[in-house]
Amino acid sequence: MPVSGEWFSPTELTFSGIHVRAKTEWVHLSIGDGAGIVGQGEITSTQLASDVAPVVARLANRLRGHRLTDDTDVMRLNGLTVENLEQDQILATAVSGLRCAIVDALSQIAQLRLVEYLRELYGRDHGDNDSIQLYANINRSMLANDDGLVDRSPASFAGMAQRAIEAGFTTLKCAPFDEVKAPFTSSGLPRDAEMGLDRIRAAKAAIGTERKLLVDCHSRFDLESALALAPELYEAGVGWYEEPVDPITFPDDLRAIRNAADLPIAGAEHGYGISLFTNLMEEEVLDVVMPDVKFCGGPVEAYLIGRELESRWAGSVSMHCPSGPLSLLASAHATAAFGNTLPLEHAVYEVDWRHEVLEPFEKIEDGYLRLPKGYGLSARLDPVAVAMRGRSWSE
Repeated sequence: MPVSGEWFSPTELTFSGIHVRAKTEWVHLSIGDGAGIVGQGEITSTQLASDVAPVVARLANRLRGHRLTDDTDVMRLNGLTVENLEQDQILATAVSGLRCAIVDALSQIAQLRLVEYLRELYGRDHGDNDSIQLYANINRSMLANDDGLVDRSPASFAGMAQRAIEAGFTTLKCAPFDEVKAPFTSSGLPRDAEMGLDRIRAAKAAIGTERKLLVDCHSRFDLESALALAPELYEAGVGWYEEPVDPITFPDDLRAIRNAADLPIAGAEHGYGISLFTNLMEEEVLDVVMPDVKFCGGPVEAYLIGRELESRWAGSVSMHCPSGPLSLLASAHATAAFGNTLPLEHAVYEVDWRHEVLEPFEKIEDGYLRLPKGYGLSARLDPVAVAMRGRSWSE
């Protein structure tokens, strides 16, 4: 239900893409009512085989002429079920982007910041809404750039980790197992994992025992190899063990890994909807779930996931966000609304002009994102930044 009877009737839809590096492009949608209200969302899809924008356009066409009072109207008016979205990530990404843009517009109309709109919507106190703790994902800064591959040696991991702690971050994450991919020809710990362990040890030595190093495995292992890796990560002082296998596809395997490991198990970045994440916790598959605002249903759904799970399992939700500043901002509003026990992911040092994509500029200080003042998301994509570094189009 709307906070104060507000509604939004979209008549315009545009897209923009900003080239970042190599194959990465931050892609956004904007929906407007022709009267000055424009809602925005990010639909970056680097891990998907197909473009999301045509799906967004098809779904948005069904919204024209309707008075939208709730972000879930995008599903209702398109006849979509939660099951449809759990099974189709392209569709889930399109719906999540539209849901983000709709609630951005509705909170502008209500003259509230998104974090305040979420709390008003569900009858909670506003609390401290201005600063959100982040952890530094150093991995994307060391992926391929436009000139080719960059240095991913253990020394490079250590250097980037040192840079992040000097900027004030107290928790870091890396994805070090480039050479590993199941299935394997031998049992036990794959030989190809040794380079990844060397990267972890180097990064951990750089940041010291008082700071956390999280490790993302990008589902590169299988049950046997993941069980063999767990004690190595524990010995190296790793803070969590993220997705050795996909928790949505192989929940039984990940439950077995969780039962055997001496460190927290995290994951489910590609999941959609509160039911899926609740089930993963109730079925003891994960210790920490990682909803991504671009896939999980947008900031309202992320807020509901955080509110429900944190009330039952304290410290169980850490939002996944390795993408652009708009999705980080939307994630920060949701995180602030449910209360950030665990920090929010931020991909550091990917490009030095990242902060210029939004107006006002993205502001990160001492490992915290400062939420800007203003209604809705409280910041807009800067059309000058899009014109300089990307493209705009309609479907």
